[in-house]
Amino acid sequence: MSMIMEFVVQLDREHISRMETDAEKITMLPFTGHVESELFTGRILPGGVDVQITNAAGIRHMCARYMFEGTDREGNHCHLFVDNNGYFEPNHEPAPFCTYPVFYTDSRALGEYLHQRRFRAEGHGTAEGVNIRIFDVADE
Repeated sequence: MSMIMEFVVQLDREHISRMETDAEKITMLPFTGHVESELFTGRILPGGVDVQITNAAGIRHMCARYMFEGTDREGNHCHLFVDNNGYFEPNHEPAPFCTYPVFYTDSRALGEYLHQRRFRAEGHGTAEGVNIRIFDVADE
């Protein structure tokens, strides 16, 4: 397993949205951020959000969706869309937490590689938000 990228995410704490129903708690956490790596370098475009839904049993589903604009490893302008999902047991805050990202990109240099389902992510909390380390797990 090798780390291929690390996303640096800053939460927009002033614009967090919350709602509670009889059965669920929903939290929307907007964010910005960037990545610098050999594979891809870019910044998160406006609209990145982490939606967390906790059900009546206390199980929390986290779904973060966001799009980067930047350059691929060949220096070409491109976009990278991330759909990152994870589940957490009741009252459990793992450190680091584990998620499973899916990537979409318009980069011809990265598409064949990133469109595969071979990645895992670890989230490490920071004072500003979270650093998301992306790993290629095909070697395991």
